[in-house]
Amino acid sequence: MSKSLVIVESPAKAKTIQKYLGKDFVVLASKGHVRDLPKSGLNIDVEHDYKPNYEVLEDHKDVLSDLKKAAKDSDEIFLAPDPDREGEAIAWHIAQELAPMKKPMRRVEFHEITKKGVQDGLSKPRTVDEQRFHAQQARRILDRLIGYELSSVLWKRLCRQVNGHFLSAGRVQSVALRLIVEREEEIRAFVPQEYWPVDVALVGEKRPHFVTHLIEVDGVKVVTPSRDRAVKAGERVISNEADSKAMTSALSSAKFSVRSVEKRERRRRAPPPYITSSLQRDASSRLGFAASRTMQVAQRLYEGIDVGAEGPVGLITYMRTDSTRISNDAIEAVRAHIKSKYGAKFLPEKANFFKTRSSAQDAHEAIRPTNLDLNPDAIKKSLKPDEYKVYKLIYDRFIACQMIEALYDQTTVLVDAVASKEGAAKAMLLRTSGQTLRFAGWLDAYGAVPTGEEVAGEESAKDASADAEDGTQLPELREGEKLTIVDPPGVKSEQKFSQPAPRYNEGTLVKALEELGIGRPSTYAEIVSKVQSRDYVEKQDRALVPTKLGLAKTSGLRARFGDFINYEFTAAIEKDLDRVEEGELKWVGVVDKIYQPFHSRCDSEKKGSEPAAGWPRPQPSDKICDKCGRPMVKRWGPTSDFYACTGYPECKNVVDENPAPPPRVYEGRPCPKCGSDLLVRTARRGSRSDFLGCAAYPRCDFTSPVPLGIKCPKCKEGDVIQVGGAKRKPFWGCSNYATTKCDFRLYQPPVKKNCPQCSAAFLIKSGGKTRPVLKCVSEGCGYEEIDRAEIDGESETPVVEAKPIIGVVREPYINPEILKLPLPPKKGWGGKKAAKGAKDDKPAKEAKPKAEGGAKKGAAAKAAKAESEAGSDEKTAAKSKAAPAKKAAKKTAAAKSTKASATKAADKAAKSDKTKPTKAASRAEATA
Repeated sequence: MSKSLVIVESPAKAKTIQKYLGKDFVVLASKGHVRDLPKSGLNIDVEHDYKPNYEVLEDHKDVLSDLKKAAKDSDEIFLAPDPDREGEAIAWHIAQELAPMKKPMRRVEFHEITKKGVQDGLSKPRTVDEQRFHAQQARRILDRLIGYELSSVLWKRLCRQVNGHFLSAGRVQSVALRLIVEREEEIRAFVPQEYWPVDVALVGEKRPHFVTHLIEVDGVKVVTPSRDRAVKAGERVISNEADSKAMTSALSSAKFSVRSVEKRERRRRAPPPYITSSLQRDASSRLGFAASRTMQVAQRLYEGIDVGAEGPVGLITYMRTDSTRISNDAIEAVRAHIKSKYGAKFLPEKANFFKTRSSAQDAHEAIRPTNLDLNPDAIKKSLKPDEYKVYKLIYDRFIACQMIEALYDQTTVLVDAVASKEGAAKAMLLRTSGQTLRFAGWLDAYGAVPTGEEVAGEESAKDASADAEDGTQLPELREGEKLTIVDPPGVKSEQKFSQPAPRYNEGTLVKALEELGIGRPSTYAEIVSKVQSRDYVEKQDRALVPTKLGLAKTSGLRARFGDFINYEFTAAIEKDLDRVEEGELKWVGVVDKIYQPFHSRCDSEKKGSEPAAGWPRPQPSDKICDKCGRPMVKRWGPTSDFYACTGYPECKNVVDENPAPPPRVYEGRPCPKCGSDLLVRTARRGSRSDFLGCAAYPRCDFTSPVPLGIKCPKCKEGDVIQVGGAKRKPFWGCSNYATTKCDFRLYQPPVKKNCPQCSAAFLIKSGGKTRPVLKCVSEGCGYEEIDRAEIDGESETPVVEAKPIIGVVREPYINPEILKLPLPPKKGWGGKKAAKGAKDDKPAKEAKPKAEGGAKKGAAAKAAKAESEAGSDEKTAAKSKAAPAKKAAKKTAAAKSTKASATKAADKAAKSDKTKPTKAASRAEATA
């Protein structure tokens, strides 16, 4: 029976599609790209039309082998990676690898992983789109060329490595970082402006009372200063306490009356369905999810979730899209759902239509649920918590987008105030505005949203009055009605300052990138995560704050590559790539136009001996080198600046600007290996921030966690310490395990609190979050109490953590005997090379006579080589004697694989030489 092979990207998607296609199809996953540019090196032939050197990824060789095997047994092949540029590239590479099979291959797209979606995809096969692949290839090559050359500039001008990884600079990554840095510069340069808003609490004939805001004094408008709006001529700001007191004094004795009452209806239109950027923004603001986390969850929802009897089902449509378009079938289904669940009054006469951005590719419809019968709450048990939250967000938004507008009743009241005090302002005007929700409309499905707060993707949510308050109830008021002050709060004025623009978070950064036309739906999450993964940006309360390294990098690139690391330039590249996909431009021409001038700029930058403007430069200082007496200069460092001797390279003295405090001595416990003092040191990485290390390091490498202040209840001598916790689940054990093999263990965190029943030194936390308790583990005790601190969210008896509890600053004692030992060879970067070099140097020096010629030359070289490899005359002799036996043993072991044969060969070899068993014989025996 003939079979067809369908190749998708992920195993989860393959499992779902296999269910729909049945036994006549074999569905396999490529697990992403099978070929790509090698990680190291440029691997692009710039001289020959930027030809890339693709190779099969090391971890995908087995995957490709399975695909080839399945293709051999199939009659036709369907390439079905994701329906975007990246998916098209995966399909192209797979097609290149499977071409020798000479089987018919077709490209298909699945926009939703449902039975209907899969059947529709298979019914529209096509060839691999070369133009779309070329657009992806052009992006990949540009990213490699620009990143490769910019990174080398950073290595020359800043530093090569930070925290174990090399500095890098990407085409889009650097522009995103520039956005964050320029917002930070704007915040630092911002000068706050003082103002004193004046509010008055009033009541009329009917309650409740309401608060009004001063907006005009003697015909001059009173405004609040802001970063977005300058104070105009004829406007006034109450900018100091003296003016504020004069105004509050005048209002305290003024007479108030209602000038006007304006009532109007306000409509708030439903937001469009989610596209990639709006989903990431709402998930960030409403769920606190990072963009990468949101896309990972959405990918799983798209590929298929096992929802019980139905098996794996794709719950949402393709999640990388920039279009708000909805299929007619989906619109009919959602309108029927709204009518049956919410009623006809929530359904508009015609389906809501939403405009798509002019720059959008519009390749896929909006993100929506594939089946409205699969309500998030109905299948909650089948979903992980993250999956439920994201799916509910998408489900509710899709239903809301086709519901009727929300209606508000908005009331604006103007109040006249006439002062009676001499010398005070005569006429003042106050205003209040409130609105109430009259009909929820789409908010009934989407959930309450505060007035004035824009929902991601919403066209306009800010057409209400600037000081309208959601849900504020104003009493019935009439023009001319007299009002009186309600005290408290009475007349109130407090000091405030204008605020700078807020820092970007992941959601607002994605919005800024989208508005600037930088990146595409498939790249937003990668852009945002990359600027954080390279120490250029750190998160502070969800805000993205540039580090010292990020500021320096952006400053240099902006000064030297400002026309390349530029918003308009990067957006123009995206448009050119779109034109490549449409067939209007050739990809080689696009790459060449960008790369050639960029390459020239990089070359000139790297050739300059001194850093140009924008890069950190050495600064003169009054510090003198304590080793050679020369003056020192202050140099830039990625985390802190340092002083370097001007006598470099003769003098390599370096002094940190902010040197770390000396480690403290841990009293009462010497190093068990050498007897020196133990120091409380801070770990670079991992869950434990501190540990004990020997003062004689590197001659003694003993380390231990900091004791928790609890004696081991088993041996009575050791201390309880935490073990693990960085990459594995922690447990607590005795510090004497290495010496006395005390095997005391705890797998639940100890709490330093005496047991009231048996007076044990500690209790343990147990029961989890549902029933937190403190228990005694002493044999025969069984004491247990409710952990009130855990229930209340406070910790009067915190879990004992590995923190420095004893430490004094003094000169540490180092055992003089260990100082006699030589330093061990360096480990890590360069260690292996150094060791290899040392090994290679010795034979080279001893083989010097080899160059003098004659018979002595060969003999000397052989002798030196033999000595270096064997290390002694005895071993050399044994090895030379064993040479014939070694050959015999190898030949026998290869011919016969049984243990008896190998042993026989080894015995024969040993017997024939009348010496000890050779290495070859031993190896043969071990192999058998």
